[in-house]
Amino acid sequence: MSNPYDPNPHNPPSDSGGFPQPYQGSYGGGGYPGYQPGQQYPQYQQYPQYQQPPQYQPGVPGYPGARPGNNGMAIASMVLSLAAIPFGCAWGFGIIPAILGVVFGHLAKRQIRSHGGEGDGMATAGLVVGYCLIGLLLVLIVLLIAVGLSMPMMTTNA
Repeated sequence: MSNPYDPNPHNPPSDSGGFPQPYQGSYGGGGYPGYQPGQQYPQYQQYPQYQQPPQYQPGVPGYPGARPGNNGMAIASMVLSLAAIPFGCAWGFGIIPAILGVVFGHLAKRQIRSHGGEGDGMATAGLVVGYCLIGLLLVLIVLLIAVGLSMPMMTTNA
């Protein structure tokens, strides 16, 4: 039996009982390509330590690390426009929060353009949902009025 820690590996005789022979490298000798018997293993190279760049910290001047956050009008626009959906099913009362959502959305976009900050996407979402709901509710109200006018008046003969 051969020593597995032998620095000079070799192939055992061919009477291995039908098992395949270990890999014979094309460079002769060892079981790994490029390995020469008696060759030292390569040492890891020491790379110079690099200093990490300072982390980016967005902030408001005077308050390092503080983030401006989302615009409150943008949040109100989106919440009011989304709240108008269930209220719209209650005899058209959803038109009030939908209108308020559109107004707050325009105010938020104006504030974000002039003062900066975040929340432009929420303001846009509030505007889109608000305008869609206003249009749907107006169409529904017009249809209800048209159906109401087309029905004959119910009179009682007493």
